[in-house]
Amino acid sequence: MHPRLIGVETEFALAWVPREAGGRSPLPRDIYEVVEAAVRAEVPALPAAVPKGGVFLATGGLMHYEAPTARFSTGLLEMATPECRGPLEAARYHHAQDVLLGRLHGEAEFRLRTRGFEGELVVGKAAADSAGNVWGSHENYEVDDPASVLRVLLLALAFPAFWIPLRIAESIFKLLLYSMFLAAAASYLLCAALAPLPLLGRPFAAGARGILSLGRALVREETLVRLMDLTYAVTLPWVRGYDVLLRKAAFPDARRLLLPHLYTRLVFCGPGRVAADGATVALSHKAPAIRHAAGIYWDDARRPVFDLKNFVREPWSIWSRRKRMQVLFADSNTSRLATVLRLGTTDLVLRMIEAGHPLRNLAPRDLGEAIAIVDGDPALTRPIPLADGTAMTALQIQKYYLEEAEKFCGKNAEPETAEVLSKWRYVLEALAEDPHLLYKEVDWVAKRDLVAEALAEEGGWRGVAKAAATATTDGAATVAAAQKIDTRFHEIGPRGYGGALLEAGRSTGYFDGPDLERATREPASSPRAKARGDAVRRHSGDEREARVSWSELLLKHPRKRVRF
Repeated sequence: MHPRLIGVETEFALAWVPREAGGRSPLPRDIYEVVEAAVRAEVPALPAAVPKGGVFLATGGLMHYEAPTARFSTGLLEMATPECRGPLEAARYHHAQDVLLGRLHGEAEFRLRTRGFEGELVVGKAAADSAGNVWGSHENYEVDDPASVLRVLLLALAFPAFWIPLRIAESIFKLLLYSMFLAAAASYLLCAALAPLPLLGRPFAAGARGILSLGRALVREETLVRLMDLTYAVTLPWVRGYDVLLRKAAFPDARRLLLPHLYTRLVFCGPGRVAADGATVALSHKAPAIRHAAGIYWDDARRPVFDLKNFVREPWSIWSRRKRMQVLFADSNTSRLATVLRLGTTDLVLRMIEAGHPLRNLAPRDLGEAIAIVDGDPALTRPIPLADGTAMTALQIQKYYLEEAEKFCGKNAEPETAEVLSKWRYVLEALAEDPHLLYKEVDWVAKRDLVAEALAEEGGWRGVAKAAATATTDGAATVAAAQKIDTRFHEIGPRGYGGALLEAGRSTGYFDGPDLERATREPASSPRAKARGDAVRRHSGDEREARVSWSELLLKHPRKRVRF
């Protein structure tokens, strides 16, 4: 069995396109409820005993509603794979989610139409939209990270100074909040009880109405967002201080050596995007939003490559030898081979780091500059300035990691590793010769070719560039057509262009249909995922009596906790 657990979290945009301009549209939150109901009718599920709610499925994975930037009514559907043994299993369960959502798209759309909405359901897997919103597909790797004596001492001294005040402040905040609600409820009950009294009842009735009005104002989305902003402002100094500590303590060597691989792997796992000017194709949706290497992902202005928020939610895990490394800089792929390589090559680089295999430090001179160079270079020829004064192209950096991985694994690599190495070499050699050779395997190449083909009468990409430079109505329509292909390429369901290419044989399927179907219903092979999936299947008939989390099953009758 593969020694590393790997998981993928993917966010899907939810939207409704009315049949007529100005027609009624459900909120994304309402769309999510319909999609969840359709999924639960297809796959056994149990309510999730986790802060964000949702449901755990019989696969061992989680589906829930994610509200970015505290806008609760305009959120996303997020699906997390179970903990998988190795990159191929993780990639299979990741794309099985696409298969499940695609199969139930028509059912969810029908349910919305029965509620009086006329139009089309959009489930988007792209990592960004035209309005500048960014989400994506996050990766989680179990990493071996033994702490040095110095790091343990630093944590022992500094951790209580950050964590204990936060716990005290949180407790005080909750106490004040609960006290306010209890006082308001008691006042309302008192006023309501005294309101019927003759003569004296009028002011109490007015008081009851005032308390109700105040309560409605407080639970409005705008008020909740302001409270979230206030909480952020109050805790910002603590977050910044704790962020510095975590960057020193959480796998610093692994992050430093892995980082060059993560931003250069875009050459084969970038989904592609039509640039803002409409005239060119870039490699990544998410690249323009990445701001720095590592930190606690607290706000969009500081979106990192490595998110350390896990050590805020589970602070004790910082002392564990094996830790969860969360990679935020990842796009969603339609290509299944791209997902396999995205996870498989990263796993191989981590294996070399963990084993102490000597790797050259290819840190960039400036991370933002390096990401922008790779993202904006579909020709794959621009050199990236490195911190040591040299420069390498993204392909050269990837070739270096590949050759080191081949040395590390030798000629007796296990089948899964040999498969990843073989596909890695094949893709890099084809990119060096002509990216067009990979129109079936690499999303950004397929998207670039699809735009050129669909807009051939307008002159392909040259026509798009010419249209973007003009201010005419026809020019704007040409650019809009290119951007529509960009968006619909990643759409899940019958109108998605990426899925259409797969069905037409113009995209490599990689996984067999039966394998993907099993991965929509059966748990992954890791012990915890299998125990969780079996528990969901066993108790899904009575969800009022059971709930499940990542680590345990909670039963009401008999009342007990079963740890996985």
